[in-house]
Amino acid sequence: MEFWEANKREYSKTILVVPNYTYFGEDKDVNKDSFVLVMKSFLESADGYDDVRFIIPHINNHIPHTLAQFHNVVLKPMGNISSFPPLMRTQFPSAFFRKIFTDEKIDLIWSHLPEWTNRMLITRRYNPTQLIIGYCHWWELKDNGGYTYNSFVDNINGILQMEACGVNSQWVKDLVIKRAGEIFNKDICDMLDNKLRPWYLGTDGYKPGQIKNGIPTFLFNHRINEYTGGEWFFDTMDKFWYRGYQFKVYVTSSDIKKPYVEYVGSSDRETYLNNISRATIGIGAFNKYSAWSMSVTDGLSVGVPYLLPKGLCYGEMVGDNYPLYRDRNHLKELIEMILEDRLSYSHIDLQPIVDKLKWVNVLHNWNVKDYL
Repeated sequence: MEFWEANKREYSKTILVVPNYTYFGEDKDVNKDSFVLVMKSFLESADGYDDVRFIIPHINNHIPHTLAQFHNVVLKPMGNISSFPPLMRTQFPSAFFRKIFTDEKIDLIWSHLPEWTNRMLITRRYNPTQLIIGYCHWWELKDNGGYTYNSFVDNINGILQMEACGVNSQWVKDLVIKRAGEIFNKDICDMLDNKLRPWYLGTDGYKPGQIKNGIPTFLFNHRINEYTGGEWFFDTMDKFWYRGYQFKVYVTSSDIKKPYVEYVGSSDRETYLNNISRATIGIGAFNKYSAWSMSVTDGLSVGVPYLLPKGLCYGEMVGDNYPLYRDRNHLKELIEMILEDRLSYSHIDLQPIVDKLKWVNVLHNWNVKDYL
């Protein structure tokens, strides 16, 4: 047994977790990966799993040490896979999983990568005893810039093999079933409707941090890609800057180099949360699609309100009484009003929103143990 594996204590059940790593590689710390953060929060906050062992594969040379701290976690190297997510979803490490099913007594499979699920079932064909549940963190859809040739059909096929599959919101469940209906018949879509379950992602609780900056400070703590609206946002802020407005934009991507930008990311989560808490307001420039943004819940948890869109998943996150913008023209108007000190969100009480989303509360719906 290697140094990061669980000790020799006895466990009543074993869950094999199929991981979904999308943040690793050169200059990227896998411990900041969203799958790792979700599993860490689950293990910290969920009740009734102290006697359950979790086998969690990891990519060679990218060890999620934050998961190694749990006595009931066994980390096993599964080989190398691509750090490019669309390619990663096609690279099922069959030899590794075949060995797992040979060497280990598995009671439940919890797949966070539905695209691998059917191939895994083929691999374990001589030991077809375990139930399978899932959690889907991402979908390759035309709504979020998915490539023409993608793994969406593999994703749906994997979910159909499961007893249940958690998704981050009712909104994304409805969208996935709508897109599946463009390929599959009504019977398949009805099966998806039965299997997909909104399991919200949580927060660690409300911990307002630092005093706000003296000038308008916007927080863009997302990855820079099409669905986050990063290019649109920074193009918009460039125009405001050249018009003479004074402001800062906090970012967590070190690739953005602009005169008004300040990098506030950190490998230490507490330092990161403390840094972003000084922002005046966060930006959610999502347009046609958004996953349940953990970056947004990070900011809300330290007292940073966000400009968020109508029509996506954010009504479920912040509630019916929270002001949501209509479209990007409206978002641009709100940003300018903040720059001119004609609008403030500081009056919004974020604590009830964050308390509702504490991990200990949202995990009541994550009935993983019911399938053991």
